[in-house]
Amino acid sequence: MNARRPLPGDEWLVSLAIPVEAHSRGEAVRAFWDYVNQLGPEELPAFVSPARDELDMRAYVLDEPTNLDPEEDD
Repeated sequence: MNARRPLPGDEWLVSLAIPVEAHSRGEAVRAFWDYVNQLGPEELPAFVSPARDELDMRAYVLDEPTNLDPEEDD
C-alpha cells in the first residue's frame, strides 16, 4: 500500500515588528509580548511575503489584507 504524501504548500515568511522603548533587551521582549497580547490579531498587523520573494511583503490583519498607508486610498 502506497501512503499518499501531502503535497508541499507554499512557504511564507510572517513577521511582526513593533517599536518598543525599554531599558534592556529583556524588558523590550516583555513589553513586546504584553503589547501583542493586549492588541491581539484583530488589531495588530502581521507582514507576510513568499519565502522566495521577501520584497513582496503585504500587511494583513487576521486573514484580510490591510492598507497601512493612511494617505493611500484603496
